[in-house]
Amino acid sequence: MAAQVEYITPEQIMKEEARAASLGIGVGKLMENAGSEVALEVERRYGPLFGKRVLVVAGSGNNGGDGFVAARHLAARGSKVKVLLLSSPEAIKTKEAETNWKRLSESAVEMLVARDGSELSRLGSEFERAEIIIDAIFGTGIRGEVREPHATAIRLLNASRAKKVALDIPSGLDPLTGEAKGTTVKADVTIAFHKAKVGLKRRSEFTGQVVVVPIGIP
Repeated sequence: MAAQVEYITPEQIMKEEARAASLGIGVGKLMENAGSEVALEVERRYGPLFGKRVLVVAGSGNNGGDGFVAARHLAARGSKVKVLLLSSPEAIKTKEAETNWKRLSESAVEMLVARDGSELSRLGSEFERAEIIIDAIFGTGIRGEVREPHATAIRLLNASRAKKVALDIPSGLDPLTGEAKGTTVKADVTIAFHKAKVGLKRRSEFTGQVVVVPIGIP
């Protein structure tokens, strides 16, 4: 029998992360663990990864940071990885995510930036070429409707024939209510960190299969 999935609210996960930090397990360590687990799960599901074309579509928050780490680990397994950042690098919101963005320049990952819709439209073919796309746009911190260039990126992602992997929650899905905020990623698999967010319940048309991975929160 499949293990019972445990659900958690965004508020509860913030408390658990704060408790982990008080025990010396900071955001940077959790981010490294999350990205590493994503690479393991992608390899388990879609491997071997050598030569596979992977596109990581990343926002400017910690979900993007998880994506940067995953990109590095996937490239270390021989994948041809590109990261598409949907903001200017200067707008990355946390020091942990910024550190992992900068670390990509020392790896085999190709770094792409789309600050707006016109820059994104020039990169549309990247979505068509990819064999696996990782959605690292919004995590549990999503607020309000999905705006540009994120909405266009989600449409391009959904239109691609690639396998689609959402990190923690499909971007555009409310992590608390499960409400789709307009344009929402339709993933083949959602890799939930630590515990599944309550908004994932009964939303399989967006989440695909939900897999929970540990990230080191005690």
